Amino acid sequence: MLRLSALAFVLLFLPKFTVGQTPAEFPPIAIGEWRQHLPWQRARYVTQSSSQVYFATRWAVVEIDKAERSPRFLTKVEGLSDAGMGIIRFNPGSNSLLLTYTNSNIDIWHPDDRSVTNLPFIVNNLNLSGDKQIYNACFNDQFAYLACGFGVVKLDMQEEEVVFTTFTGLPVKAVELFDGFIYAGTEEGLFRIPVDDVNPEDFSRWEMMGPTQGFQGGDIVSALATAYGKLFIGIEKTFSSFDGLTLTPISSEPTFDLIYLTTEGEGLVIGWEFGFNGKVQHMDASGTISDVHWACQATKPIYAVEDGNKQFWFADEQDEFRYYDAINNKCDQFSFNSPYNHLSTEIDIANGKVLIGTPGHDINLGPSYARNGVYIYEDGFWNRFSYINNPELVDDDCQFDLWKVAAHPSEDKFFTGSFVGGLVEVIENGNNTQRFTQYNSLLQNAGVSGNNRTAIGGVAFDNENNLWISNYDANAPIAVLKPDGTLRNFSAAPVNNLLQVVVDKNGYKWFVVGFNGGILVYDSGADLDSPADDRYRHITTANSVLPTNTINCLAVDLEGDVWVGTLQGTISFECGSNVFDASVCQGSRRIASVGDFGAYLLANQEIRSIAVDGANRKWFGTTNGIFVQSPSGEDPEARFTDTNSPLFDNVITDIAIDQTSGEVWVGTDKGVISLRGEATVGGRINTRMPYAYPNPVRPDYDGPIAIYGLAKDANVKITDVSGKLVYEGQALGGQAVWDGRDYLGRRAASGVYLVFATSSESFENPDAVIAKVVILN
Repeated sequence: MLRLSALAFVLLFLPKFTVGQTPAEFPPIAIGEWRQHLPWQRARYVTQSSSQVYFATRWAVVEIDKAERSPRFLTKVEGLSDAGMGIIRFNPGSNSLLLTYTNSNIDIWHPDDRSVTNLPFIVNNLNLSGDKQIYNACFNDQFAYLACGFGVVKLDMQEEEVVFTTFTGLPVKAVELFDGFIYAGTEEGLFRIPVDDVNPEDFSRWEMMGPTQGFQGGDIVSALATAYGKLFIGIEKTFSSFDGLTLTPISSEPTFDLIYLTTEGEGLVIGWEFGFNGKVQHMDASGTISDVHWACQATKPIYAVEDGNKQFWFADEQDEFRYYDAINNKCDQFSFNSPYNHLSTEIDIANGKVLIGTPGHDINLGPSYARNGVYIYEDGFWNRFSYINNPELVDDDCQFDLWKVAAHPSEDKFFTGSFVGGLVEVIENGNNTQRFTQYNSLLQNAGVSGNNRTAIGGVAFDNENNLWISNYDANAPIAVLKPDGTLRNFSAAPVNNLLQVVVDKNGYKWFVVGFNGGILVYDSGADLDSPADDRYRHITTANSVLPTNTINCLAVDLEGDVWVGTLQGTISFECGSNVFDASVCQGSRRIASVGDFGAYLLANQEIRSIAVDGANRKWFGTTNGIFVQSPSGEDPEARFTDTNSPLFDNVITDIAIDQTSGEVWVGTDKGVISLRGEATVGGRINTRMPYAYPNPVRPDYDGPIAIYGLAKDANVKITDVSGKLVYEGQALGGQAVWDGRDYLGRRAASGVYLVFATSSESFENPDAVIAKVVILN
């Protein structure tokens, strides 16, 4: 009782701090946690249990409760071992979900305890060459039979081990059990072997169905399913049944190929495909076949299952998932708030808004004419700026290749650069737009390469809110849009094919030069409207320490140094105003710690992106994952790959950091993901209301506790209410991280803990309490 009274006294007379509440912009994830931002718009496969339906998208899986229609997402963040989905099938006999990936990796998902078992025996088998793809599967109790590019695999999903593998020498497209036999459909016909055969691994023991049973040599058997006491077979454009003795054709299509048969419900589902079209049919016990796809506008259903009583779930290549109740003629089309697809090229963050540009050119810098648009994340929701929801773009080249983005530093608008149709100013997420092209502004067409398009290679704001523009391949390749809306350009640049642009602390503009052209630095001088004081420097391997002229990215750190990402590592320029003096400013190749040795920083890595966090640490995105280095670049801080983290892929397209929350946004070749980092930007002084998160710290939480809103690199001490020191350290930028333990590594006891942090305002009073943390055990 005395301890409770003391605690109550402390809570009463400490300065007012809010416990359990944080600013609205604070992300709902703890430090070190990841969250996925994959597209949940369309599906490739679908399967079901009695209560759940599982849709596989291109990269992951969504589990939907049939009754409530509530989703739960299954990605690498939730424990899946890979990204890039192949087929998925639910096995009622083992009450588990078989997940396969396009690289032939396999997971088993256990819905009861929501755990994952990885079975990489195919993807890791170096003795297997050629086609390793898993094309289909069927089940018998706890056993799964896999139709693979190299043969048939029997897998025990309960013991999680392989029972046997039959190498057929040709791809097996379907496998099924019927009347005591294992059937395998191949591109050369149908084979079978008794289920209880003593040596099913020996393919010579398998019987090939021939003319006696009604099969022709060389038949492509693409689908198998057992229903109504028969084996149903898809042979190219023909749907047939087989009773074990005789093949009986049922129907055929002159143009459509039969690609799948499913029997997960009461009836038989038949899937046909032709080019960009498809159709789904249903056969009931009487043998009646009816079309079921048109009512739900499933124009290319890749897969479908019946959920009993003629209720169907469609995985369609078009947008949205589909459910159709044929009895009541009711169709539901739905998707989940997410990016439109997985592609990303550039990420920018400001004012609580995340902008993601999408690909605009091919490897040779030719326009892609893609119409994905820009994805916008704000307040937990995704929007899309594209021709779909902005009709004024439909007949304009600005609908294509919106690959560059720049959020206005202080206003509710952003700019996106098209590699085809110029620059677009977007106000209030698209409620108002303004376009700048060669037809209505000083921007020019990509005349050097002979293309009649206004190509934007990069956009970036300076500290006066001027927007600097790389007008790629134009005669005047540098342009600036002033805050008053006036646009001017500059024609004296020594090179024209300019891409990414960043602005350093001196106001100098740094451009990536395309086609292995190095870097261009531009000083617009004191008078922006006069070219008389303009300066240029073209930096290449000939006048610097650049190891290669192939430049991928640029970034300016908190000290004003410019970091360059190349095909062969990274270079830094700490030249300040001397950048135009080639004899003084040649850049430096940092020597980094590699075990007991030193080597040029990331010299063997292709640097795709560089981001700087609030502690001035460098995040290098490469084709081999992410390297986090100390502010100088010399010491490793962290390393993230697709094997030691939830990263979807090791090929990084861009990294951007929300300096307010510390959330690190990462674009990969397989989708966007984010990580709550340890560092935020700190100011000269502590903010007026620093706070801790989570707070209170509940008994079931054992992760890091962030103290947010501190002065840059502040010294931090945490004590209990009696003054006993439990933690001392330094903030990473404007955020300190405490593991909730004392100096002996023990979890801190229940109670109130006081946070002290110095800043330029508190040097004379270093004992000022700035926040408190409540721990509940």
